[in-house]
Amino acid sequence: MKRSFCNHTLRRATKILMAGTLFTSAAIADVPKGFDAMLQTAVANNDQGTFDAILDTALATWPDDREAILAFAKGLKADWMAPAQIQEVTESEERAKAAEEASRARGIIYYLDPALWNGQAELGATSSTGDADEQSISLGLSFHRDFGKRWSHDIDMDFDLGRANGLTTRERFVTKLETMWRAWDEAYLVNYTEFELDKFSGYDYRVIENIGVGYQLLNTSKQSLRLEGGPGFRISAVETTYDDFGDILVPGSTQTEFLGRISSTYELKLSDSLAFKDRASVVIGVDMTTVENWMQFSARINSHLMARLSFEVKYESEPPIGTAAWDTITRASLVYDF
Repeated sequence: MKRSFCNHTLRRATKILMAGTLFTSAAIADVPKGFDAMLQTAVANNDQGTFDAILDTALATWPDDREAILAFAKGLKADWMAPAQIQEVTESEERAKAAEEASRARGIIYYLDPALWNGQAELGATSSTGDADEQSISLGLSFHRDFGKRWSHDIDMDFDLGRANGLTTRERFVTKLETMWRAWDEAYLVNYTEFELDKFSGYDYRVIENIGVGYQLLNTSKQSLRLEGGPGFRISAVETTYDDFGDILVPGSTQTEFLGRISSTYELKLSDSLAFKDRASVVIGVDMTTVENWMQFSARINSHLMARLSFEVKYESEPPIGTAAWDTITRASLVYDF
């Protein structure tokens, strides 16, 4: 009996030492926390001793993240936690709820307050083929915000500018707004709006408005996949086309067509610092079909800075006269989180 007790104590001490070593190494290397996966493994093995050791070490290592750590642990195995810890989580949730209600009481400021949005600024170099074969600089801004557990908003803005021999050879601005209402556990409603200005595309501007239904096929700590589709319309302002003698070949016009749009978004966490994202869409209109695929690799440098490499390919079945059906954009950039 005494030997069994000693062996149990030795095993417990070894687990604590191993957990402490792992967490200390992570802190020194300044990498994202890995306690979540370790806690999940302990729960899967029904090992409360290891669960307690990892939780205690995580709380001691990252005291500033105490509320988030306890909330995650409660979601995994609340009955293994101390009553005082459960009470901390409950009080934290109540404070967050009260703060959210107070923020909502501010009216329109609640929606516009920049402090409540997560943002990224991007600066990089771009190489393109198709309507313009050249190199240019690129600027980007993106914003994300969740309103409670049901609503989320994403805004993306990209600007590319290229000049050669004193002349502007590329000038493209694209902004996208996506609003999601998660009315069900896996399914949701989505509104997608896209506005594009591309001086060398054959269009003055283009607008896509799409309302659809989506479904979350995968949603784990490592990867997620969602599909969505629905009807909409596209407004295309076609530029006037001239021949070599300056005579009008095709007069400018504004075209409106109904469409159906299908898209997919896949995200994969390759490691604590490396992530992959791919977004594909097919827009089937009355007059033209557009197929796009955009993928990116992001490597985290520190808590605010990332290096990013992205590639975008676009095909249009009926492009304006004098423009290419296929366009590609390759972009290398630095991204700052704020």
